Amino acid sequence: MSGPRPTIAAWPMTDTERRRERAMSLGVGTDVLLSTPILAIAIWSGSLTLLADAMRACLLTLLELFAYVVMRRIHRGRLPSYQYGSGKIESFLNLLIGIALVLSSIWIFALGVLTMLQPSQPSPLGFAVATATGAVNTTQNAWMFVTYLHARRLGASILIDGQVRTRLLKVVSSASATLAILVSALFAGQISGRVADLVGSAVVVQMMLWTAYQLIAGALPDLMDRMLDPSQLTLVNRVLLCNFDRIDAIHHVRTRRSGVVKYIEIGVGFSADRRIGEIDAINQSL
Repeated sequence: MSGPRPTIAAWPMTDTERRRERAMSLGVGTDVLLSTPILAIAIWSGSLTLLADAMRACLLTLLELFAYVVMRRIHRGRLPSYQYGSGKIESFLNLLIGIALVLSSIWIFALGVLTMLQPSQPSPLGFAVATATGAVNTTQNAWMFVTYLHARRLGASILIDGQVRTRLLKVVSSASATLAILVSALFAGQISGRVADLVGSAVVVQMMLWTAYQLIAGALPDLMDRMLDPSQLTLVNRVLLCNFDRIDAIHHVRTRRSGVVKYIEIGVGFSADRRIGEIDAINQSL
């Protein structure tokens, strides 16, 4: 005789996690709505600066969407196979964003060299539309940067920290690109206009590379299981020294980070004639 089917209780979510998801969904939604038209306008206008900014925006939007999906799975407890939490997944996503920024920077640099060798005929109307598009993009990025800052104040999160860095990149690069496109529109057809376009794209590429370096350098220690800093290890050793006479053997001390969480594993040994209650009390004090 079959009874009622068991139900699986929903994974409890905190208010902080809900606010993080709302911030990420707002950022992803507005980026998707803007990135495709910006890329189309960049190709139509022939602005190398806007094209560089559009490539940066499209790549980061795709990875931001992936990061949002992973964040939702983390918050709902759908990644049970990772005993040390989801820190490595979050760091790996930031590593992917950094690599994508490096590759897109190389591609934009190649386009800049090609433009210098074979300059195209400028379009004043295209530059005007590109300037307006850059202004809208800068405003949206500044708005989302403030939103992510508020989300980060709620608590530490590798994904949110990565979004704050990349959103700051978007604000600076979009503002620089808009200024460069405006100068190019004012001096369309002249050498100064072409130089302004190249300088603007160079500024965007430099910001992309700097942000990529920060993301990659921040992700590698977690991915390679680097132990804690010496100052934190000193605290661990101090605790062991204070309890040295209560422990019969110390087999190992291992530490690692998983995102913002720090793990400390201490292997201790006790004589066979000691009571379980006494051993448990020592372990709890440690």
